Amino acid sequence: MCERPSGLMFGFSPRQWLGRLLLVTILVSGCGSVPLDVPSTLTVNDVTTGWLDVGIDDLGRNKLVPTVSFRLRNISDNHVRTLQLQGLFFLCLPHQAGQPEPVSERSPANTEAGTCAGESQEWHNAYIGTAVGREGLEAGEVAGPFTMESRLGYTGEQSRIEMLRNRHFVDVKVELWVKHRTDNWIKLTEYPIDRQLLTQ
Repeated sequence: MCERPSGLMFGFSPRQWLGRLLLVTILVSGCGSVPLDVPSTLTVNDVTTGWLDVGIDDLGRNKLVPTVSFRLRNISDNHVRTLQLQGLFFLCLPHQAGQPEPVSERSPANTEAGTCAGESQEWHNAYIGTAVGREGLEAGEVAGPFTMESRLGYTGEQSRIEMLRNRHFVDVKVELWVKHRTDNWIKLTEYPIDRQLLTQ
């Protein structure tokens, strides 16, 4: 446990003062927050993606929004505190048959995850400010379920199933990001949004 060094440094010789200053520097630097090693600490489990039926919009049309739900598991031996989560939704870049796969610098395709190349600008995002609080997540424990949905989606006068089958329908993917304490945001993983209808 890190504590503030106590005691004044008056009455010491220059050599003693320098030695104590070095000790204080070592103690203070050792108290800094170590960035979370996300791949060896957290996994995403029990993932469900789809298009959530959010009812009728102001113009009387059906509305569907992309949604992801999941749990977080602490696979490390450490106690993890204070996590925030963010989901970034991207429209897939169109791919014409017989043409090269589209390339995106901001949101490239991930063949392992089975996701597309996303547009350079996110379509929408969702945020969970306290996914794991100060009480923390013990080794092996699971947090969640968490649900993230975009407020933007598709509207139409067709039935919801017909909307998902429409030839003009553009698929979407979601990137999941995590922030530990004051660390930078780190990408956890990404998933394609399945063309399946979900209800509340």
